[in-house]
Amino acid sequence: MTPALARPVNLSVGVSTLGLGVQVSTPIIPGSLDLAVGLNHFSYNHNGTYTGDSSSIPYQGNIRLQTIPVLLNYYPFAGVFRLTGGVMVNQNRIAMNSTGNGTYVINGHPYPASTVGTFTGRATWKRVAPYLGIGWGSKASRQTGFSLGFDLGVLFTGAPQVTLSASNSSSAPQLASDVAAAQASANQKASSYKLWPVIGVRIGYDFSG
Repeated sequence: MTPALARPVNLSVGVSTLGLGVQVSTPIIPGSLDLAVGLNHFSYNHNGTYTGDSSSIPYQGNIRLQTIPVLLNYYPFAGVFRLTGGVMVNQNRIAMNSTGNGTYVINGHPYPASTVGTFTGRATWKRVAPYLGIGWGSKASRQTGFSLGFDLGVLFTGAPQVTLSASNSSSAPQLASDVAAAQASANQKASSYKLWPVIGVRIGYDFSG
């Protein structure tokens, strides 16, 4: 009895505006439609001082990009050009923590660090985000060998949700009011940023069936 042939697979690694990524794809309809899943990740720490919105706050910050794409690649011309659509589990977030000495300015009002306590900020996006894009590169149904891929698209993240807090605000009503005002201002500014552009390149290897 002849064993069934293994399904072709493409394994690729790359870099994009979503971070460093790894992806595996395999054909659903050979030559026309592929299923691709993967993981993108990037983390960056930065210390600085946030200024704006009548505020000046020193911080220790971290930006984490982490997405899990589940995508369909459609090849309308039976070549290497593809249309891509699907969703990504979106775990991107920005976090900041400020426990330094000196004076914080929050909503235009100065506060000694001892009055504020620990000031924290966080920006998160909705957990599941649709993705649409185009790309060029090898299909998993091609012959064994290396391939180069390029992706261009948009992740529909929606506006980030910004939350700000000060650990001593429960005992300082004016501080609590200013933190709430600063949070509302930050969310108003962030409301315009609802799309995440995706540009990336990757190199892959096709394992034919």
